[in-house]
Parts: sequence; C-alpha cells; structure tokens
Amino acid sequence: MKYDRVILDYGHGGMIDGKYQTAGKQYHFTEPEEFSFYEGVFNRGVASKLMGLLLEHGIEVYDPVEGCYVTEDRTWEDLEQSDVSLSVRVSRANSENKRGSTLFLSIHSNAIGKVNTGPSQNVRGASVFVYRNSGDVGLIASNLMSEYKTTCLRPRKIVENQSFYVLRKTSMPAMLTENGFYVNIDDAKCLSTEEGQWEVARAHFESMKNLLDIRSPNIV
Repeated sequence: MKYDRVILDYGHGGMIDGKYQTAGKQYHFTEPEEFSFYEGVFNRGVASKLMGLLLEHGIEVYDPVEGCYVTEDRTWEDLEQSDVSLSVRVSRANSENKRGSTLFLSIHSNAIGKVNTGPSQNVRGASVFVYRNSGDVGLIASNLMSEYKTTCLRPRKIVENQSFYVLRKTSMPAMLTENGFYVNIDDAKCLSTEEGQWEVARAHFESMKNLLDIRSPNIV
C-alpha cells in the first residue's frame, strides 16, 4: 500500500503568552549547566518541519491537534499551542481515515523520573513504539532506527506497546516516536536546535518515503 495521507500528531501543549501549557513534560537542568527543555515545543518544531517535507512531495497532511488539513509551510509557533486531549486527537484522526491509505504518526521526546528539575541523566537514545512490529509500520520503524544514525540521536529500540492510547485507539497503521531523552543534556541541547530538529524530521521522512504515494507538491 502507498500512503497519500499522513496524520501528524504532536503531543502535549506548547507556549501561550510565554507560559508552557503542560504541567509536566519539561526539564530544567541544574548540572552540568542551567538549561530548560519543553517537550511540547520540540514536538511542534519537528512536526512543522516534517509537515513541510510531506507537502513538498504531494502528501496530504492532517493536524489532529488543530483539527484541520495543512496546506502551507508552518513554524512551530504557527501550530496549535493548546494541550488538546488524546481522545479528541484520536477521534479527529479516525474521522479522516477515509480511504484506507492513511498513516498516523505521533512525535514525542522521552523522559525518566517524575521531577522536572535536576542534573542531567545518563539515559539517551530514540525509540519507536508500535502496536505490532509487523507490516508497513514495522518496516517504517526499522527504517527509522537506521535513519536515526544520521542524526544527533542514538537509535535505541523498537517497542511493541498495546497500552498507548494513540496506538490502540487509532483505526489506521500508527506509530509513536520518542526522540531522545530530554532529561539528558546532550539530547536536549541537540533537540532544541533548528539543525537537530531538521535532522529528526528528515529521518522520519526518509523512513517512510518508499511507502508514500509521492506526487507533485501539495502546497498552496
């Protein structure tokens, strides 16, 4: 099957009037230096860049956070900044699974522990979560593990997970990527840069490219 539509989900809230919209999903480093990372901002950074890459190759892009199709290049600030619930995002995604040629992708970054402040943690690496590691999703996940080697992230593992809401409740092939650990200073600093986010966005695009129904640009 060739996919002509990607539903591109970016988890957690962003920034509204300078205030981060999710109580957790952030880390404030005290060592080896002071530095702050907000996962929802990173997720939007990668998602906006990947949206552009998909549109350039004629792939329809649906944004379940805002609940609309994307027709032009966007920055992370242009995307919806509210922390929209999982149930709403998945319901919107399922409503757009019209022709059986739709792929669902949710962009995230990982963490360990329950605190938002502290020293850098030793854990690093990127993982891909799938409901079942088979078929097209299994192939894309395997490709992405290879593509991560072209980024600042270390490939970690593919995980079958049947408890993640976005994997078990979506009605189309779905995957969720945890792009590095934002509690590690090296991962966090890389993922905070435009270059690092472009690397991750391109890795995602390259991993699925051969399964996309690539056409003329889909940008107005």
